Amino acid sequence: MHQIPAIGSILLASTNPESLRAWYERAFDVKADADGFLRLGEVGLLIDGRDDVAVTAAEPARVIINLHVTDAQETARRLGSLGVNWVADLEYREDAGAWFGTVLDPDGNYLQIIELTAAYWVARRERAGLRAAGSLLDAAVSTRLPAQDLDRARRFYAEKLGLEPAETRPGGLRYQCRSGSFSVFESTGEPSGGHTQMAWKVDDVEAVVAELRGRGVEFEDIDVPGLRTVNGIVEVAGNYPSSGGTGERGAWFRDSEGNVHGIGQTVSN
Repeated sequence: MHQIPAIGSILLASTNPESLRAWYERAFDVKADADGFLRLGEVGLLIDGRDDVAVTAAEPARVIINLHVTDAQETARRLGSLGVNWVADLEYREDAGAWFGTVLDPDGNYLQIIELTAAYWVARRERAGLRAAGSLLDAAVSTRLPAQDLDRARRFYAEKLGLEPAETRPGGLRYQCRSGSFSVFESTGEPSGGHTQMAWKVDDVEAVVAELRGRGVEFEDIDVPGLRTVNGIVEVAGNYPSSGGTGERGAWFRDSEGNVHGIGQTVSN
């Protein structure tokens, strides 16, 4: 039976392999194993000396090493601290659902950084014809918030948040925003109040907090390790890569029924 061969490793030839190997170790926080391989995923990278190559790659685009990472922006910052030259700046490509960026290593080889986001995997499933007719991938998402007193909730959303329902029905109110919708429904249940139940993404969190405070909304004070409010707003480290940000500024309040709302603004360097 014919067996398909597997790529076991990639060899980078260099006139100064020790220096090039040390750069890769610093760049990606990895150490060469006993055989000299840098284990970057399933395929090892071997950097070895040869006397039949030039000091720098003559045609670096002929063979490009693609490194898949979980956080392209953090990887870009790490590489930037090493003073790399970017052939193509890190960017999010909507059509691919992935982050791409290409740098030169010290020998002039092209090294492409790739982060595949959830959008990529959704598109990949579609290309492969794997989406089932009943898949939740095709569903629209909407938040539901419980209210023990629907009339009280409606007054709160109108007077404090400046929102009127786009539709009503017995036991329910539906609100339509710039992007997406949410509903408040009559329920005898109580929210836990221990976590964010609905998040609002805004362009200017300070302006929104000031506006809502003027309407009488009270914001939560938080003081835990790594998270502390200043004038009702916290600085949150990290963000989802597809947001284009490196962090977030946030604030939290409770509605009349005890549901916790979070307001977030994407922060980028």
